[in-house]
Amino acid sequence: MRYVTCLRVGLRHAGGRQQFQVANGAIYLNKSNTTATRTRSFSTWNWTSNKNDNSSSLSDKGAVDGNLPTSVDAKIQKQVLDKCASLHSSIMPLNEKIRGPLAKNSDKGTSLPFVFLVGNHSSGKSSFINYVMGRNVQTAGVAPTDDCFTVIAPGPEDTDQDGPALIGDPDMGFGNLRQFGPTLIHHTQLKIRSSIQTDSFMMVDSPGMIDSPTSYGGMSSSSSPDSKLMDRGYDFPGVVRWFAERADVVLLFFDPDKPGTTGETLSVLLHSLGGMDHKLLIVLNKADQFKKIHDFARAYGSLCWNLSKVIPRKDLPRIFTMCLPNVTKPEGGGESSPTAAVPSTSSGLADLHQTRDDVVAEVMKAPKRRIDNTITHLNDSVNLLLMHARIVDDVRKRYSQRLWEHRIQEGGSLLTGSALTALSVYTNLPVQFTGGVVAATVLGAGGLRWFNSNKMTQVEEMLTTSEELSASFQRTHPREVSDADEFTASVWQRIREPLRLSLKNVGLSDFESGSKSEVNELHHILDVEIPKLRRMASPSHFGSGSQE
Repeated sequence: MRYVTCLRVGLRHAGGRQQFQVANGAIYLNKSNTTATRTRSFSTWNWTSNKNDNSSSLSDKGAVDGNLPTSVDAKIQKQVLDKCASLHSSIMPLNEKIRGPLAKNSDKGTSLPFVFLVGNHSSGKSSFINYVMGRNVQTAGVAPTDDCFTVIAPGPEDTDQDGPALIGDPDMGFGNLRQFGPTLIHHTQLKIRSSIQTDSFMMVDSPGMIDSPTSYGGMSSSSSPDSKLMDRGYDFPGVVRWFAERADVVLLFFDPDKPGTTGETLSVLLHSLGGMDHKLLIVLNKADQFKKIHDFARAYGSLCWNLSKVIPRKDLPRIFTMCLPNVTKPEGGGESSPTAAVPSTSSGLADLHQTRDDVVAEVMKAPKRRIDNTITHLNDSVNLLLMHARIVDDVRKRYSQRLWEHRIQEGGSLLTGSALTALSVYTNLPVQFTGGVVAATVLGAGGLRWFNSNKMTQVEEMLTTSEELSASFQRTHPREVSDADEFTASVWQRIREPLRLSLKNVGLSDFESGSKSEVNELHHILDVEIPKLRRMASPSHFGSGSQE
């Protein structure tokens, strides 16, 4: 069963706050040499290319530990990303050959790292985007204000593009969203903004989640395609999963008014964000709206209770309780700006501010996370394809074994008939006897061929059942089964049903299997190439091995 957890990544500091400073295309932590290179070319959307940007500061956002390890050099970043792209592209022909589980163009990433925000309507997603970017980009409000997936990217000047232009752009990397249909395409937009604090990565805002009149008890009463079309006009959970799989950081927002009671939010958490544990942060925003401590306790307890319905574990993930600064409108219009921080002796409010800094710190790590997530994606893809190939090979061998048994029976029948015919001719037996032997041989071989053909149809149906595929999994992964390897079991759960449908629809007689050299290449990537990439992408530490 899929479940969601969250890294407990509260970055606490021992002394005073340490701030982000952004200058010359790099993020500096407390004016140290700790950098996360974040330059990119506007023309090619390549975030690893060299370009000097105007200096800007984020002095009031994000406090992080000054003892964090040094970030990876930009040259090594590019080497890692290029190598990952090359290795991923090298496994796609095998994926096509054996009709593997990897989606078409899954080796193509987005042009820039990005942070994906999802949550209830009016939970503060748009306000958080405006806060992090340092200027008003999204419209914020209590009621639902936007029904589009909005990609916000850095650029030399402000400009907007509609969904077809965004998805049709060959460089942005969102072309695969076409699979969700025209309704989604027309509910997607691109905003390019200059002079923003996040000029090394993109942010993607999503429509606020709210239950439709067709839902029952907070959870969808039907999982049919018709109910999905009635709700949104497209597969909303599928789109959320598409973005979440490619995002480098995923933020799930709740607010005090609806602390986890929106059924669509819980459904998305269960079905769309499963397996995103390493990059998912759950945020309870607007916590400063509580006037009494017991109101906060009730809302927090309600959120935990609702999360426990979709997270079948004793340990709940960390919930980041935070708030954003109040925003004031300048006279005569113009851009809104946060009010100056008012000194407060409230330790609770200070904790909310610190938690906000923690969340911003994780958001600012998106460029560095892109490297880790790319390697993780490659590792995940190779594991999926390798298991798919091994089980297909096992099923094909069993099918071929039965097929050859039947062919031997048919060949034996023809050989016996031919021998009897030759013997009758050699011994000058009556022609009628010889003709009868020939007729019996032809009819027997034909009848046996028809019987075996029907039998092979039954064998194929039997081999493609869930039970037989599970038996194949146990035969091909005996050690993992005996060791109760949870990772291997989770990979199997992901490919089992798609594999069964693919085998059943294509037919075992037309299904190709991978060669031994192709499977060995997958093992080589897992055992040699990916560990090498991990070492290149990891900061130096006392336990690190020798660098090649």
